Amino acid sequence: MNHLYVLFDAQCELCVRCRNWLAKQPTFVPLSFIALQSTKAERRFPGIDALKPSEQLLVISNEGSVYRGAHAWIMCLWALQNYREYAQRLAHPILLPFARIVCELLSRNRFFLSRALFKQEAQSVARLLAAHCRPPQTLCSNSRASVLRSSSPVEPVRSAQFFAVHFPPPAMEF
Repeated sequence: MNHLYVLFDAQCELCVRCRNWLAKQPTFVPLSFIALQSTKAERRFPGIDALKPSEQLLVISNEGSVYRGAHAWIMCLWALQNYREYAQRLAHPILLPFARIVCELLSRNRFFLSRALFKQEAQSVARLLAAHCRPPQTLCSNSRASVLRSSSPVEPVRSAQFFAVHFPPPAMEF
């Protein structure tokens, strides 16, 4: 395999931004991007609509192998010099079901996410997201934690103390 064709939805802002990000990355295997709405897609891959490319990402190798959904994303990462290790990890049978879940959620909600993340002011985004999910509860209430939260772009899922208590480092044997 020496080339991958990535069929993406040019009408989806999230898809276009992902395509742009992929295009900027150094690759081991070159990626060519084809908008699934283009005549080039149908000319290059006759009958492609049977694979429902509008539902999930579709990647086709120069050898004719077709990858869809999570497998397509993993192949895109595998083609990138800085992300091949992540692709191999995500392709592991234990992690692949989780990659599928994430890809299906993104695919199903890509237009909602495009509107929410890229086309609205922060307050509008917050209201839109709050209508679809409950906002997370604050993990810490002391003043030191609030200082830490303000300097971090995201809140931790669990505290370092939680991991120290529940997952102590293994004892060293000499």
